Amino acid sequence: MILKLGDFEIYIYDASDPNQRHLKYVLNEDADFRKYVTKKIEERLKETDKEKKELQFNSSYLVKYNDDFVGYIRLEELSRDGSLNIEYAVSKEFRHQNLGKKILVTISEYILKNIKEVICLKGVIEKSNYISRKIAKEAGFQIDKRDDFYVYVSKTR
Repeated sequence: MILKLGDFEIYIYDASDPNQRHLKYVLNEDADFRKYVTKKIEERLKETDKEKKELQFNSSYLVKYNDDFVGYIRLEELSRDGSLNIEYAVSKEFRHQNLGKKILVTISEYILKNIKEVICLKGVIEKSNYISRKIAKEAGFQIDKRDDFYVYVSKTR
């Protein structure tokens, strides 16, 4: 385990854990997940430095809830102005349980409170992804701008 946050546990990917491999497989086979993320899950999960015990930038993690691996979070590289892009997903089998919002609220509050370099969290949501747009709004993110394809959101301290 890497970090306990409220009802969630955040893990560095461990290929020897069959439950973590199952979540990776489920996400990788999920057309919605593949549509909205920029890299395949295998590429995302192998980037994390397994020696570190705190959240790292440019790293991905699996999220455990009630003894099940339910989702994924990604922290991009921290920009010079203190903004950090965040990405998340919930496995199909755990959707419609309000977990996306809970994950986004929990991780964003933790980061903004505990990682002093981060001043602002940002997200990019495909314009047609109404569920993620709603979740971001409910998690305290504000719309910064829109274009023909995406909605850009942020949450600051």
